[in-house]
Amino acid sequence: MDKTIIALGLMSGTSMDGIDASLLRSDGQENIDIIGNLYLKYDSELKNLLFNYCRKINTLDDLKKNFEQYKNLERKITIQHSKISKMILNKYNMEAQIVGFHGQTLLHKPKENYSIQMGNAKLLSQLLNTNVIYQFRKNDLKHGGEGAPLTPIYHHYLKKKLNIKTAVLFLNLGGIANYTFSNNNLLSAKDIGPGNCLMDMYMKITKKLDYDKNGDLAASGKVDNLLINNILEHEYYNTKEKNSLDIKDFDINFVKGLSPKDAMANLNYFSAKMIYNNIKKNIRKESKIILCGGGRKNLTLVNNLKKLFGNNLHNIDDFKIDGDFIESQAFAYLAVRSLYKKTISFPSTTNVKKAITGGEIIKID
Repeated sequence: MDKTIIALGLMSGTSMDGIDASLLRSDGQENIDIIGNLYLKYDSELKNLLFNYCRKINTLDDLKKNFEQYKNLERKITIQHSKISKMILNKYNMEAQIVGFHGQTLLHKPKENYSIQMGNAKLLSQLLNTNVIYQFRKNDLKHGGEGAPLTPIYHHYLKKKLNIKTAVLFLNLGGIANYTFSNNNLLSAKDIGPGNCLMDMYMKITKKLDYDKNGDLAASGKVDNLLINNILEHEYYNTKEKNSLDIKDFDINFVKGLSPKDAMANLNYFSAKMIYNNIKKNIRKESKIILCGGGRKNLTLVNNLKKLFGNNLHNIDDFKIDGDFIESQAFAYLAVRSLYKKTISFPSTTNVKKAITGGEIIKID
């Protein structure tokens, strides 16, 4: 039996606004003890640098042409990851045996067999004097998978920790929305469309704001159902065969010409309807749907989802789990599983050919 160790998980999501950090004790199986979480917000200069850089990187050629800027940004965000790591370790007076370092996703192209996360694991390991596991997606892609989603195995054991007996669908409303369905030993997962990414992009470009707080702007606008239905046919066709998605699979062009409030109303409802269309066939009536991720705070998005799904929606926070940190907790947990060579991805989650482990380790000298 593998021993329980302390792991630190670090996650910088597609919103590119900061870093989530989580400490937990785990043996990589059912033993999960969440110690604490912490968030570090990027300053406006770094946020803008990241946002503008990511917008112009759409191919490997783009990356090669802008590689010097990539290395400079990578160093900056790695130092920020080191900063929050030291903050959370000091806060809880802990030492981590392993760090799970996701990095900042820049390009995710599973059909082209690559996924690039910005972040220097060797530098982070040196700064923290701790073993670091990174490149969680690489082995999955190498074996025919799509490299995402990777959090389902954590959701599966979190369900057991919460002692939920019924079938559960964890609905993560991050930049990209994804679900994990867990029922007894059955586990399946899929990226299903935009969560917050289109709404956040519109707010950043037009309002110079990070997001639509509470969905207030969207709530004041009007939905054009004909527009939504037309774009849904196109977008659903493009995503239904994919298990993993990138924010660059979508754009906001279809709301051009609309007033800001109507544009946000349509982006919000489009995101909700796409989520519903992609998972309705996987939901059993008795399934408990648990909302995670930043989008659960967008009241307009949640209300749109309630209209579509009915009232069987629950907030992860109702179970005394902070829904802002599920993914950083997951990467702490995945780091433990990787260290112990346990499986982290499965045919039913990433389309990989067989269940496999993943991650590469940087060991301190």
